[in-house]
Amino acid sequence: MPDQAPAKERARVRLRQRHAERLASGLCTRCGKVPPEPGLKLCGRCAEKRRAADKARRDRARARGASYAGRDPVKCRRAERAADRRRRRERHEAGLCTRCGRNPPVDGRSVCEPCGEAVRAAERARYAARRAAGACVRCAEPAVGGSSRCARHAALEAERISTERRSAVRKTRYARRRARGVCVDCGAFSAGAARCPACAYRSNTRAPAWHAAQAGPPFYTVIEIDNGADHGTYETEAETAACLAFLGLRIDQVEIVSNVPLMAPSLTGVP
Repeated sequence: MPDQAPAKERARVRLRQRHAERLASGLCTRCGKVPPEPGLKLCGRCAEKRRAADKARRDRARARGASYAGRDPVKCRRAERAADRRRRRERHEAGLCTRCGRNPPVDGRSVCEPCGEAVRAAERARYAARRAAGACVRCAEPAVGGSSRCARHAALEAERISTERRSAVRKTRYARRRARGVCVDCGAFSAGAARCPACAYRSNTRAPAWHAAQAGPPFYTVIEIDNGADHGTYETEAETAACLAFLGLRIDQVEIVSNVPLMAPSLTGVP
């Protein structure tokens, strides 16, 4: 019994050595008599025998309810992950989508546009299903406080993502969606507006009180940013725009203090 393990190890060493020698000689690594099939290490006859033996083993394992054709699940999962990493690396080096391996990636990403859209659609569906069930969108555990994450993932995300990074991501997403002419909140069609009707209503109803128009007549005070000069107070945006045109100032050169929300399109056209 003590010599059994060293004997098995010596046999493995001999098999590996024979495998390497036949592979280097361009022969089938199983029979060592004929060249292998293109893209394989076995000849056609040996490959067919291997496939038949694998199918029989899988059938026997399926009959007794064993997973991974009766093999060690840990080793099989480890081998699958290693194969996935190797495949992604080869496709990345070849300049192809790491998901399908057929199309080139876009926008400096690792996947092509069809695969990226498929991934985003699946993620949106999973997100919506978990939100509807009141579960964490990351791990499907119960969410806390009506949020989208459980206590663990909420703490991890708060620690991992800084306020500056979150703000930068939101600004980038806003600019990209505005350029596409879709809703900046949900990405749905918005007919050129910043938000679709549903998101606009939700944004307006959640806005704090200081967003609302203040009591009293409207006023617009024009203050030059460079020197702090006060160029007067006006009752309408048209008068304010006329003041900027008369002074030859751009909208980014002044600060307009008002008690109502400004309509940017009516002022940004001023030279």
